[in-house]
Amino acid sequence: MVDSGGIWRPGRAEDEVEQVLEAAQALVEQGRVDEAEPYQQKAVQLAYELIDSYPNDSRGRHLLAGTSYELAASLNALERYDDALVALDNAESGYIELAASGQVDVAPQLADVQARRAMTQAHRGYGATAVLEIDSAVITYGALTAGEAGQSLQPDFARVLAMNALILRRYGDADLAVASADAAITLFLQLAGQINESPQAPSYARYLCTASAVAADIHAEAGRYEVALQADEIGLSTADTLADSDSPADLRTLVGMLTRKGRHLAEVGREDEAEACLRSAYATDQEMAEQVVTEISQPLPPTLTSALDLAAEHLGSFEEYGRLRALTEPAQGMTLATVSGRCDPETAALRGVELAALVRPLFAKDTQAALTLGLEAHYLFALSSERQSQHMRYELSTFGPPWAQVLLDISKAYQAAGAMEFAQDLAGSAATVGGMLIPFTAGDSAIRSLSATCFRHNGDLLAANGDFTASEHAHGAARQLESNDL
Repeated sequence: MVDSGGIWRPGRAEDEVEQVLEAAQALVEQGRVDEAEPYQQKAVQLAYELIDSYPNDSRGRHLLAGTSYELAASLNALERYDDALVALDNAESGYIELAASGQVDVAPQLADVQARRAMTQAHRGYGATAVLEIDSAVITYGALTAGEAGQSLQPDFARVLAMNALILRRYGDADLAVASADAAITLFLQLAGQINESPQAPSYARYLCTASAVAADIHAEAGRYEVALQADEIGLSTADTLADSDSPADLRTLVGMLTRKGRHLAEVGREDEAEACLRSAYATDQEMAEQVVTEISQPLPPTLTSALDLAAEHLGSFEEYGRLRALTEPAQGMTLATVSGRCDPETAALRGVELAALVRPLFAKDTQAALTLGLEAHYLFALSSERQSQHMRYELSTFGPPWAQVLLDISKAYQAAGAMEFAQDLAGSAATVGGMLIPFTAGDSAIRSLSATCFRHNGDLLAANGDFTASEHAHGAARQLESNDL
């Protein structure tokens, strides 16, 4: 470097960063992520050196944040999810520092970090956390696209909607998932001209395939085969174009879309067309085709609508039914493609209490419906708390205990079913809520016992997952609460 006085000037290190990033990008595009990751790690190291040498120049921090974000994608592909979360935390910290400087607007980048973190959490099985993370990213992009730079950000809004659809399909309400997928498809198609001129066109096309797969699966399961086959065709034609890249990942996407369309054609009696699709898919990649068949053969969990109807069927009529059923329609001024679109933050806390009250009695009748109601209650409580509603800020001793209890109940149910990662995710949230309740434990033995139970359950699952240090901390907190020593 020529000068270390805080002025950015071209030099050897800057050239090296550019060369390293170009090499990493080329390897990623070839599907050789394992070879790209060391280059990205090197770029992160060089970015730190540039920050040390030019502390007053924001571009070094921007480079560090952006490179950490891209590194997380490679680490996800390598299934190194904990490392990916660390990289995303570093990216987020970097963007927050840039925002604090007032020199650049990084709101879209922060939303992208949230979305990628949501996908990371989903990959590692922490589905509830993923739903809440992607919800925030969708809401942020929705607001940004309504602003001055809205048109340029719309392709990324479509991308985040596709990610939201995928996560909700696995860990949320299928009605929300398909609404998000349909919205993403519509937006991608409307923006085709703009997207096709972008260097990121292949990336957007992959997310269009994601949205098409989610939409096709859910519409087909609901018997809406005409719409499902339209989504199949959009996804298949897009995947067919992508497969010209000779990327193994894009070829697997093509096989997945062929398999889906073949299955859906068979279900409407178009056997010859179905056989042609399935024969091509199995001939190209039998393992991938069988994986997709297994995935789409598994029934989706009950939606909030169907879970409420099952609750009424099993438990008899209850006065809250009408209020809770209103959650299946969008709140005023909202589109119902996210949990936060169900109602405002104040109402969310109230409806969370009502949903939570149904969970325990419903477990004895219909476990899947009870889990749906329990998860939706948690999502509503969490969103109400995140948005600092009056109920959650000033009446936590009222709203916190049912939140903690429902988290305990559904975590234990997922644990019993062998879904250990999801159970751990919920147990960690239960411990967080238990910690929030500590100020109320001195004068309330029931809250003290509940808070201790939250810590103990989290500690048990941490031990089962091999994290004995964190487990001991959690059990220690439980013991302190039980001895009234906090």
